[in-house]
Amino acid sequence: MSQSIEVTVCSGILCADFNEGRLVIDTGSPVSLGPDMTVQILGNVIQLSSSFGSYTWASIQQSLPFEAIGLIGVDAFTDSTLGFDVGNQTLAQIDAEITGNSEAFIMGSPVIGCQIGEEKLRCLLDTGAGLSYLRDFQITVSGQALGKRKDFHPLLGQFDVETVACSVIVGQHLITEVFGIVTESLMPLMESAQIDGILGTSFFEKGVIEIDFSNEVVGAIFH
Repeated sequence: MSQSIEVTVCSGILCADFNEGRLVIDTGSPVSLGPDMTVQILGNVIQLSSSFGSYTWASIQQSLPFEAIGLIGVDAFTDSTLGFDVGNQTLAQIDAEITGNSEAFIMGSPVIGCQIGEEKLRCLLDTGAGLSYLRDFQITVSGQALGKRKDFHPLLGQFDVETVACSVIVGQHLITEVFGIVTESLMPLMESAQIDGILGTSFFEKGVIEIDFSNEVVGAIFH
């Protein structure tokens, strides 16, 4: 029988509450971060690291707008196939093979292809980002400007960002997603990863996102 856990969206980012405390679930992070401890999630035992490059758990923990004891990255799920049903507050293991598109993942983080207008984009699926983001402002010219709003990212803290609603084609589906225009702090991360956009937790809330981490396949079923 497949395992599942209850998840919640806190300040735009995906979290799960365990006996030890709250853990951030961040599909955009290659590594799991926290104090020197191991945690068990969906049958996987993972050792938390104190830092990843210049990002330390201590600094991330201080910037979070809520209490958390650690952050679970994609290294916890390398052999897993998971179903993210954020609208129903569920993250579950999937035992069967999923149907979806294959795109090369980035340091273990899932990637999906989509289209805005005539532009075909590679987007990182990131439950550590509340908003979705586009690297190229020109892509949004056909969208509806919505003004500034606040966002938060575990690696970048809190910031204001201009937003725009755009129609996005994902597989056979047409959805409307609100995007932030990439900030100076986010641009280097996107350029180094060679991605055109980030689809954040707001995207996950639109349906069920299935991710086969070992075979690098992503499927999406929208409400």
